[in-house]
Amino acid sequence: MSQTTNKRYRPLQVILHWLTVILVFAAFVIGKSMSGQPNDAAKLTPLALHMTVGIITLLVIVFRFVMRMRLPKPAHVTAGNPLFDWIGKAVHYALYLLVFLMAISGLSLSMQAGLAPVVFGGSGILPADFYDFAARILHGFIAPALALTVLLHVGAAFYHQFLLKDNLLARMWYGK
Repeated sequence: MSQTTNKRYRPLQVILHWLTVILVFAAFVIGKSMSGQPNDAAKLTPLALHMTVGIITLLVIVFRFVMRMRLPKPAHVTAGNPLFDWIGKAVHYALYLLVFLMAISGLSLSMQAGLAPVVFGGSGILPADFYDFAARILHGFIAPALALTVLLHVGAAFYHQFLLKDNLLARMWYGK
């Protein structure tokens, strides 16, 4: 968890950051697109895609967190306000936690509902209502919390970039 005088994250950290962004966005869009669909055969393909993206996201976020703890990283930036600085650190850890919990709740839902054989093996039928499972309620609670935390993170990045003009976005890109 060492910090360095470098002003940018390492290329592996940049790749994992943007890969996480793409995966979380894809999982959210696919999940929202299925929310009004009946639980029939037409839902199997988007559900398989959503579950696959979720599993990949879980693997990436765990690897990313381990790399965050092991690789040197730039010093924390300041917004010029101790409360905002603390919130900035808390939001980063909240993002890791919420993405992790989102994937785990999805995995738990899959196990509770017996989805793997149905979705990937073509054996059985989908449950009539996913809300019959406790993990679905948790999954549905975490989704908006994660979305709000992502918006807070993006808003703070734009605040730094365009109002403080500290070129914060360059830290999570390639270059010297």
